[in-house]
Amino acid sequence: MNSSAAAANKRRRTGSTAAQAASYLLALVFLAPFLLFFLNTFKDKDHIFDAFHMPDLTNFDNYTKMFKNTDFTASLLLTIFICVATLFFIVLFSSLAGYMISRSNRKMIKMLYVLFAAGQIIPAQTSMLPLYKLGVATQMINTVPYLIIIYVAGGTAFASLFFAAFTKTIPYALEESAFIDGCGRYETFFRIIFPLLMPATATIVTTTIYWYWNDFQGPLIYLNSTKVAPLMMSIYSFMGSNNTVDWGPVYALCFVSAIPMILFFLLTQRYLLKGMVVGSVKG
Repeated sequence: MNSSAAAANKRRRTGSTAAQAASYLLALVFLAPFLLFFLNTFKDKDHIFDAFHMPDLTNFDNYTKMFKNTDFTASLLLTIFICVATLFFIVLFSSLAGYMISRSNRKMIKMLYVLFAAGQIIPAQTSMLPLYKLGVATQMINTVPYLIIIYVAGGTAFASLFFAAFTKTIPYALEESAFIDGCGRYETFFRIIFPLLMPATATIVTTTIYWYWNDFQGPLIYLNSTKVAPLMMSIYSFMGSNNTVDWGPVYALCFVSAIPMILFFLLTQRYLLKGMVVGSVKG
C-alpha cells in the first residue's frame, strides 16, 4: 500500500513539473515577440532587422528622436480623453437602455432588443461613406466630438444587450422596495441598480478600451485634419514623414504608446476575468 501511494505521489509530482515546464515554455513563446519589440526600440538602422543582435540598452537615441519629432504628450492626452469620454457615454446610455429593455413590457421597448441584435450583423465598413457625408453636411467632420459620437453609436448596441442580460438577474423586489420608500425610476436606477451592474460595467470597459485606444481607421477617416492627432495617427504620420523610414524611433513610439494599455491590463486583469466569468453566467 505504501509503495503504491509513493508511486502515485511521484507520478503527480512528475505531472505537475511537466505542466509547469509547459506553462513556462508557452509563456516564453508569447513573450518572445514583445521582447523583440522592446529590443528593437534600442537598435540602430544597421541592425534593426537583425533579430539576434543585442543592442546597447543604455542608448536612448531612438527615444530622444521620438520625443523630439512628435508631440507625444498632446497625442497621449487626446487619446485618453477620447477613450474616457467614449466609455463614459457608452456605459451611461447602454446601462439605461439595457435596464429599460429588461424591465419594460412595452412592445416598442422590446423591439429595441431586436434592433440592437440585428445591428450586430451589419458590417461597420458599410456605414463609412454615409457617416463621412453626414459629418461633412453637419460640419463636424475632423472634430473630436464627431469621432466620439461615432464610437458611442457603434459600441452602444452590444453593451445594451450585455447590460440587459445582466439586469434580468437583479431581483425586482429591490426596485419595489425603493419605490415604496419614495424613489423615482431614475433615482432607483442610479442608487440601487447601477451599483449592482459594476461587474458588467467592468467587463465592457476592460474589453473595449483597447479597441478605441488602438483604432487607426476611425481617426484616419473622421479626424484626419486636426493639429493634434491620436496616438495611432501620430505613429502613421511619424512613419510617413521621411522617404526612408527610421524604424528605431518608430518602434520607440509604438512601445511608449503601448505602455498605458499594458499597465491598464496588469491593474485590471483580475477584474476583467471576474467580470467575463460573472457576465457569462449571468447572461
